[in-house]
Amino acid sequence: MHRRRVLASLGSLALLPGCLGGPAESSTETTAATETTTTTATDSETTESGRPATTTDECGWPQFCEGSEMLEVTVNGGFDGEVVLNPACREDDIELSPGETETLIRQVDAETCDVKLLVDGEVAYDERIQDYEFVTLRVGPNGEITRRKEEL
Repeated sequence: MHRRRVLASLGSLALLPGCLGGPAESSTETTAATETTTTTATDSETTESGRPATTTDECGWPQFCEGSEMLEVTVNGGFDGEVVLNPACREDDIELSPGETETLIRQVDAETCDVKLLVDGEVAYDERIQDYEFVTLRVGPNGEITRRKEEL
């Protein structure tokens, strides 16, 4: 009889919020002058931006699965220079016009990618996006880059 009560008590503890940890989430935002990092814990399977942090048994946690967004680049409508996205994991470079947004979608589970963003012929961003990251880049009206990184 005591065993049943103990097992029932242990089972109900597992259902309490906060008893079982979910994926940790980090975000980093960088501009030419500042960098901000925030870390929060969440029990849901979405990132701070609301994008699904697809974590199936086939893919595993902590990584984004096939079909999830890896990178989003947006060019301000007031910027009149040249912006070129060069993802090493894709065959072609992508030219972006003012006001345009381009999104790279993972083609396989846990895909990583070396990415360069050229603004007026100069390398403005050059990093590897890991399998557990989603990066947002914004090109401002003066060509400055704002970077936001979300991690599972």
